[in-house]
Amino acid sequence: MKEKYFKLEIVTPFQIIYQDKIRHVRMPGTEGSFGVLAGHAPFITTLGIGEIKVELKDEIRYFATSGGIIEVLPYTTTVLVETAEEASQIDVERAISSKKRAQKRLKEKSPDTDMERAKIALQKAVNRLKISKKS
Repeated sequence: MKEKYFKLEIVTPFQIIYQDKIRHVRMPGTEGSFGVLAGHAPFITTLGIGEIKVELKDEIRYFATSGGIIEVLPYTTTVLVETAEEASQIDVERAISSKKRAQKRLKEKSPDTDMERAKIALQKAVNRLKISKKS
């Protein structure tokens, strides 16, 4: 009988954020969202800014991520990310502050401002705020 669960690890350069046997995960691929189930064909791809949705037996957990790389093997999936925060761990005030700061930079259009970096900062802040509501 085919195994229904597989091991998921979400890892940053500093720590393991999450590790468990899960049923399904949905990720924000740079080419579009995708899901992984146990027994999935192996592949490696990149992740963008977005939501990681982890489905366990009787629970769903949400993580905000700023992008990274995922390696999928039939019964182990490893997500290597710059940052990942579980919905309940997101500092909403900090995310609001980051959003306002990025919006201000984009509005001012100063020659000293890296506009692309400000756009990415805004995307990350908006994503963190959206995911924080799922806790």
